[in-house]
Amino acid sequence: MQDQEEDEKGELMEINILVKEKNVLELELVGVDQSLAQIISEKLNTNKDVEFASFKVEHPTQAEPKLYIRTKSGDPSKLVLEAIAEVKKDIGDFRKQFTDISSE
Repeated sequence: MQDQEEDEKGELMEINILVKEKNVLELELVGVDQSLAQIISEKLNTNKDVEFASFKVEHPTQAEPKLYIRTKSGDPSKLVLEAIAEVKKDIGDFRKQFTDISSE
């Protein structure tokens, strides 16, 4: 199953759903490095409903990062969307603070 998420430049990122079960979700993020997967997994691990979130890269120069989520309760897809929203808010806050201090 594939999904696409639009980035800030209007380009679409390909997301492959490798495993989707009641409490488990594994995604492949095509065309990005491991940084995005790391940020999302770290944000997910702060959620009390997440039992475990991590990412892996089979080979640093040839493989796409895979994001793995196992929940205690709740829909892992919904929790990923919540984590992404929180990351976007964090980036917006950082942008505002940086804009304020860089224009002084």
